[in-house]
Amino acid sequence: MILPLLFSWLVLSGCASSLHLRGLEATDRGDHDLAVRLYLEYLKNHPDDLRARNDLGVSYLRSGQYDLAFLEFQKVLAADPRYVRAYYNIALVYNFKGLPEEEFNAYLKALKIDPVHLPTRLNLAHLYIERGETARAKEIYETVLDEYPNQPRALYNLALLYDQEGKEGDALALLERFLQQQPDPEWREEAERHLDRLKRFFPPPF
Repeated sequence: MILPLLFSWLVLSGCASSLHLRGLEATDRGDHDLAVRLYLEYLKNHPDDLRARNDLGVSYLRSGQYDLAFLEFQKVLAADPRYVRAYYNIALVYNFKGLPEEEFNAYLKALKIDPVHLPTRLNLAHLYIERGETARAKEIYETVLDEYPNQPRALYNLALLYDQEGKEGDALALLERFLQQQPDPEWREEAERHLDRLKRFFPPPF
């Protein structure tokens, strides 16, 4: 089982106003209705604040209001065509709406703007796996691990790809590194199951 898409909801508060900051806090709590109201109130007086508008889109997205989310992200891109997070978030809209080709193209647009945007690279690799283009996925994961040696999704998914290729030793080493990151218990259990199987068939040398 491939570790799922990385949904990077983190938004930085920085010097946000009180309304904007309260919206971010509501988003973190999962109170998306309140977050939407706070963002909309803030945007009445700050319509050009693209970060707040993107955050509003994220709240719409997290509450399942995909069309409204898409509209906000489009507004961001109309004002700033190089706003990479908006392309990334539009890709997530397409993911939730079951439109993989549109999702794929949105990730490519994001990477044209910022070739090292990590969430985009990880999700694009996931899509390559779904498309059967595992060599492209491996290339992304290997490059990510060169830059971020302990990135958990890259470690786990690349381990599974190596395992499928019969590279049990490489897969085992990556899974051990993955488990050192103390990931989510569900994925820790899954990784330990894979690791136990690999150790049975690929015992360490004497």
